Amino acid sequence: GTISVDGVDISKLGLHKVRGGMSVIPQTPVLFSGCTIKENLDPFCQYDESSIRAALSDVQMMHEIDEIPEGLNSYICDGGSNFSAGQRQLICLARAILRKSKIL
Repeated sequence: GTISVDGVDISKLGLHKVRGGMSVIPQTPVLFSGCTIKENLDPFCQYDESSIRAALSDVQMMHEIDEIPEGLNSYICDGGSNFSAGQRQLICLARAILRKSKIL
């Protein structure tokens, strides 16, 4: 059998291209401590704030972020302890949505 993404056999794409179009959200999500929420979503500053806010809205997290005094500029505590495990997963899902990953 074959595995296809958008009708293209992944064996013809190459490993680097396949991995580049993939996002993984682990059971224990990874957030970068000491960075802001915005930096966690967009570590390479590739997206404007409206795109970041739209991704957070897509996962129903924008309201919670807006309730935090610093909003998107709030820092992530060690291990993401200032968010529940579910909220950390949603932030990671927003990151994947922002990247427009083909495979999740």
